Amino acid sequence: MKLIAHLTPTQKENDDVKFAVQVFNSWSSGNYYRFFKLYLDAPKMSGYLMDSFVQRERNVVMKRLVKAYKPNITVQKIACLLGYPDSETTLVYLDDLKVVYTNPNKTNVDCKRTVVEL
Repeated sequence: MKLIAHLTPTQKENDDVKFAVQVFNSWSSGNYYRFFKLYLDAPKMSGYLMDSFVQRERNVVMKRLVKAYKPNITVQKIACLLGYPDSETTLVYLDDLKVVYTNPNKTNVDCKRTVVEL
């Protein structure tokens, strides 16, 4: 935060710096929807840089989703909130976490029976 306060006006005008500040602000305020939206729309090679910590943030948010969305949450909603491009990719992530689904189609996660240990 101190570093951001010391940016010169020229630095603040730079698109890459603006993006980095937006990412920091969304992360520090807990606005994970915005954080993952920025990740999906990352300019230049910044998405690759974000790859190093995005998975950790997804795990943190998934723990919160399981607690907040009882009794269940749709896989599509999880995909949207965690910044996955589609439900299939999200299902791979959820299967790795061994979540419990409410139906055989795997469209809803049973938050009451799911324990996310990360």
